Amino acid sequence: MAQTIDKIIVHADDPGLMYWFVDGARMGPLRRDYADKLAIEVGALWNKAKARKVEHLAQLNACHAAALAFLAKRDFTQALLLERLCRKWPEAIAQVTVDQMRAAGWVDDKTYATRRAAKLTERKIVSPEFLQARLSGEGVPDSIAQKSARAAATTLAQLCAEAKRLIRAGKSATSIARVFSRAGFDLDTIESAFAKARIPWNTES
Repeated sequence: MAQTIDKIIVHADDPGLMYWFVDGARMGPLRRDYADKLAIEVGALWNKAKARKVEHLAQLNACHAAALAFLAKRDFTQALLLERLCRKWPEAIAQVTVDQMRAAGWVDDKTYATRRAAKLTERKIVSPEFLQARLSGEGVPDSIAQKSARAAATTLAQLCAEAKRLIRAGKSATSIARVFSRAGFDLDTIESAFAKARIPWNTES
């Protein structure tokens, strides 16, 4: 026996959502633009095929809303957002949502990398390699991570200046070298900074 949609109402708190009734049973909510694409209107036929399409779109709608909620709280890379959404929704649904967020400008890996690199280097010495590894680990594509890391990382001149500051503060060359090593700088770079700062250092100490 064919069923028909006999009533449609708009969501009380969000006019962009709507419910509909089939033989008295309420269904939805669903975004109105999605509902229009499926011809959900009073008098339209309701069947299993349409119900499956509605279920798919309802998942997209819920995933979309969740993505916006996540992005309102913090920045995400595309990869991080996809991983977060896949905890609850199928990967296909999550990927469509990530693509929508990217197209709308809510997710931008270059912007994320620039902001994150600036945060990680704020009042800190950080090598390009260390910074690139952190950005790549957070889902920034390698090419973007490398470029952002090189732009934000501590330069040799800055490393030299920091070495001089620490010497004036009473730190030994060996302790400074350990600090620089933990920040991701290799031995050659540390030696170059010490040489530029004219700080004697016995690498065997």
